[in-house]
Amino acid sequence: MNFQNTWYVIERNQHFETISYEALALLPEGSFVMLQNFETHREALEEHKRLVKLAIDDAKRKLAD
Repeated sequence: MNFQNTWYVIERNQHFETISYEALALLPEGSFVMLQNFETHREALEEHKRLVKLAIDDAKRKLAD
């Protein structure tokens, strides 16, 4: 895998983000949690979308309790 052309789904400041390798390299060490890397931007965005939906469903469940 060519890491300089990969995309990352990270969690930073309690939010999910999809960023490129170049952007990831500029972040301060320890300021984020890398969840997964992907070969394409589209794959990373699909995972980002899935994680947000899970978080929304979890929040709805908590509100219903």
